[in-house]
This record gives sequence, structure tokens and C-alpha cells, in this order.
Amino acid sequence: MPWELPCGIFLPYYRLFIHALFFLGLIVARSKMKCHQYPFVLLLLACLGAISCESGKKPKKLELDPEAHIKAEGERTFERGTILDPLAIHGRAPESYALYLPKGYLTGYTWPTVLFFDPKGKGSKPLERYKDLADQFGFILIGSNFSRNGKPMEEALEHINALKHDLPAGIKIDPFRIFLIGFSGGARVAVADAIANADVAGVVGCGAGFPQLKENVELSFNYMAMVGRQDFNYAEFAVLDKELSARGSNHILIEFEGKHAWPKDKQMLEAFKWMTVYSYSQGEVIDMGLMDSLYKSDVKHLLKIENSEDLRSIVQFYKKMIFLYKGLAKVEEQEKRLEMLTISSAYKAYESELKTVLAEEMKSRSEYTRQMAQKDHQWWEKEVAKIRKEIENQSNLLVKYSRQRLLAYLSISSFMQIEAALNRGFLPQAKKLLYILNLVDPQNPDYYYLSAKLMLKQGKKEQAVELLKEAARYGFDDWETLNDERIFDPVRSYLNTIQ
Repeated sequence: MPWELPCGIFLPYYRLFIHALFFLGLIVARSKMKCHQYPFVLLLLACLGAISCESGKKPKKLELDPEAHIKAEGERTFERGTILDPLAIHGRAPESYALYLPKGYLTGYTWPTVLFFDPKGKGSKPLERYKDLADQFGFILIGSNFSRNGKPMEEALEHINALKHDLPAGIKIDPFRIFLIGFSGGARVAVADAIANADVAGVVGCGAGFPQLKENVELSFNYMAMVGRQDFNYAEFAVLDKELSARGSNHILIEFEGKHAWPKDKQMLEAFKWMTVYSYSQGEVIDMGLMDSLYKSDVKHLLKIENSEDLRSIVQFYKKMIFLYKGLAKVEEQEKRLEMLTISSAYKAYESELKTVLAEEMKSRSEYTRQMAQKDHQWWEKEVAKIRKEIENQSNLLVKYSRQRLLAYLSISSFMQIEAALNRGFLPQAKKLLYILNLVDPQNPDYYYLSAKLMLKQGKKEQAVELLKEAARYGFDDWETLNDERIFDPVRSYLNTIQ
């Protein structure tokens, strides 16, 4: 495979050469070596010198710190291979973050770094999920505990700036390889920071697209979008993909089987592959074994799906390979096949059907939203049963995914309306909306959390405690937000035993 191997691959041997000169000089000076033996010493020095020499164009300089072993004595040491959480940001209480240094982390080098943004401010959550990828590819992971949905964007951006530049002295991040990964509202925060600051190499947005953009905004960063086909924000990505293509932005859309959640590690693998290949394209020394393995794995997967009927997956995989490997490997064949497929009548028909399905989906969303406050329980039971039956019996995957997304949308929409009703004191409306939420998403822990909130507003403390126990049983994990809500003060003493 025709990888372009950067010159200067043997640069790290330079220090070995210097040390060899020093010690061999001592040997000559302190020994009784005869003159006729000197040529053998000189020959050895010449061989070492040849190993350390560079040829051709100079690669990007490796960020080595020759005094790292001295400086480290006065710096805080951080355990490798362990999530450290929380770590405070100096002078910015109560802001904090979670940190993961890969098992192979060495002082004296700068490291590519990923900053994660969870919509609930759980910095350790993505680190726990993706730490094995960090070990495999050699990335520092930082997860914000401060950035969360509802936080003013200005405060979030100031916090991100501190994460980049105010880390402890023992943590050395490569300023040219800073990547931001966010999920849901965190994805929009990541994009907003990349637009505002030119120090971001790339953004991976999961489950949500861009904040509102001005037409003249120039996108100077690379962008990877990741979305599940059952995610209620799927239609947003279909539109965004076309808009970014029209702008000529360097981006790629990755779809997978899944709902609105952080991608699984096997899906996030694509992002770490992309970030690693980007580093190689910027002149970093190529790990030939890893690169060859990544490429061959993608070619193998491509051969599996090329004869399938999932034209969209095939097109996206071609685009991904071109996006990843162009300039580092031959992708001319993929480019030709992509062009042939996208102009084919079969693919055009597929795209037309997808457009129709998405339009119908958006129409249904608007109609159901209008009916939430008007229709009774019986009507909603019939409608939800009809949607579930369509999902069960539908052979057309485009339609099946659309109906699954519709249920997911009704879940998030009812959740937001319940919160609004409770905050305004509209308790009968909140009760009705809770019924709808339980119909469309019966295992959603937020149903029990919001029901507990309703019980407390009605003075029913015992029922609220039982509902919070159910919320925990179904996976409720936003206890920080709950602890900040005064309405839960009457049951505060029970929370530690429930969490």
C-alpha cells in the first residue's frame, strides 16, 4: 500500500548518537587503546551518525523537551490509565473536569487531546466509554463537568479556553492537535468554540448539529457528524450535510444503528481513526503498522457492504474512506465508484424517497405537537399503538426508522412540555403530558423523576421518594441537577440512599 513515509523517521536516534559520542570518548581517554584500534571506534561512530541523519524534506518537528526529567520533579504527577475526576481549574471554582492520560503517556512530549462535552455536564461519562480508544491511539482525554445544557454559551466558551490553556504543568497537549467531541447540546457547544477559535483541529458532533450560523461564517476546522438512524435529530443532519457540501466544507457524515445517545466505542472508533490520520497528514510520524491495519480493515468492510441494498451506507463509506485516506493512500478507485453510484438511477430514487419520508416525518411531528394539549388519553393510546404496529410490520427501513424517530421525538417533546408546565404550576397539564411520555417511552427514567416532582408539588413526599427509587432503577443519573432544585428539599435526606 503506497503510504507516504515522512522523512526524518530516525530523528529520535539523534540523542542516542550524542550519548554514544560521549561514552566512547571516555572509553578512549581512560583506556589503553592502541592507535591501530581507533579506526574501529571511528567506524562505529560513523554508523551511529548515519542512523541519526535526516534526508529529504524536514517533517513537522517532534515536541521533545530535553529537560522534562528535571522539570517533572517540581510538577504534579498524574496516574496513567485511570480517570481522575474531579480536577479543579485554578482560579475558576467551581469549574472542574475529568482527565484520562493514556497508559502509554510519557512526559516530555506533547500529546493530541480530545475535549468532551456531555449535555448533563458529566465529564467522566465519555472518558469511561472511550478510554480504551485513547490507549490504542494515544490521546489525552478531558471531559468538562461545567459545560451542560442551559449554560450560557459565553460561560461555556470561557471554560473551554481554560481547559485548553490552564491545565497543570505536567499535562502537555499539542496545540495543533486539539479536537472537540460533544453529544447533543454539547455538540453545539463544541462547534461554537471551533467557530470562535482557530486553535481547534477538528470537531466530532454527535446527535446534534451546528448552532445557528450566519451565512458568512468561515469554517476553518474539519468536521465529523455522527448520528443514529433512530435519533430524533436525524433529519437535521440530512439538511446539514447538504449545506456543508454546498459550502465546500471539509466534513463527513457517519450514520449508525442507534438512538439519541453517546455513540458506542465501535462507532466512536471512526472518530479516533480520523483524528489519527489527520495527525499523519500534518506531518506527524506515521505508525505504519497501525495505518496499514486501519486501511485494510476498512477495505474488508467495504467488500462486505458493496453488494448490499443499503445504498446510503455504501455512499457514506466511500466518502469516509476518501475523507480519511486521501493524500496518504490511493483512493482513486473509491472516488470513481462513488461518482458512478451517486449518478445512478437507483441512488437518485433512494434519495428522493428519503426526502419524501423526512418531509412526512416533520409534518407528523408538527401535527402531534399540536395535539398534545388537546387530545385525551384514549386518542393517544390509539395513535401510539398505531405507530408501534407500523414499526413492527414495516419492511421498508426508511419508513421504519422514521416511525421510530417519531416516537423518540414525542418523548423529548413531552419531556420539555412537562418541565415547562411544572415550572409554571400547570399541574393538570403536566399530569396529562406525563401520561403521554409514559406511553411513548415507558422505560425513560425522566418519567419517574418528573412524576416525583409533580408529587412534591402536591405535597406527597412518600410517593415522590418511591418514584425517585424507580428513576434510579431505570438509570437516572442527573443527580447534580436534582440536588440544585429546591423542590426536592423535603426529600433531601433520602437522596443519598437512593442514588
